[in-house]
Amino acid sequence: MDFNTDLIRAEVVGRYKRLIVDVKLRDDTVVPAFCSDDNLFPNLYVKGAEVWIAKIKSKFRKLRYEIYMVNKGDGLVMVNQRGNPKMFVEAFKNRVMEDFVQYSKIRHMVLADNLPHLDFELSNQDEKCYVSLRPIYNKQDGRAVFPSKVNFLDMEMFEEMRRVRALGHRTVVVLIVPRIDCLETKFSWTIDPTSAAKIFEEAKSGLEFVSYGCNLDKKSITITNKMDIVVNK
Repeated sequence: MDFNTDLIRAEVVGRYKRLIVDVKLRDDTVVPAFCSDDNLFPNLYVKGAEVWIAKIKSKFRKLRYEIYMVNKGDGLVMVNQRGNPKMFVEAFKNRVMEDFVQYSKIRHMVLADNLPHLDFELSNQDEKCYVSLRPIYNKQDGRAVFPSKVNFLDMEMFEEMRRVRALGHRTVVVLIVPRIDCLETKFSWTIDPTSAAKIFEEAKSGLEFVSYGCNLDKKSITITNKMDIVVNK
């Protein structure tokens, strides 16, 4: 997926608010930039970290910049999540994801489906598969790691997945790892044991979890290789 916008290199000066980071441009001008919630990206927006930002085109937004990528020394991490559905569609059409090659059709979920926390319906003549996309950013020992926290939206998604499984359909959570410094994904019991227990319960009831890594540079991001999910005993 091409970014279709020119990215500007900047440097993190400091946290301003939960969704705002002050960044310094190359001419030493300091400007506020919108960032995704730091609860999803622990310790990424540290002082001195390299960021790549874009100008916000909407005239109705007060902030004039938003952060696309962060590099605090380990490599690029894509933190702008708006492109995840498009990235998934591209990977599906290019037959990149081995877990879904049996499906010939892809449909983005709409309000009329009454499944607001699911992203896609995949199908063939015999089967339907419902997909929810979940990027993960935490890293431990060279592995992407989850879960860090199960929130209200996740709980709603789990309930919707149970409803469609009761109708005989397949359900899958796709864990997208939008960073270039991880080779595997790890399920950890230690970060948040309560959330881990909930994930384990959903997996036992039939919800599938698969993980895919990404190629990332300053112009584009694409889903590439499947990543093994290992369990932290």
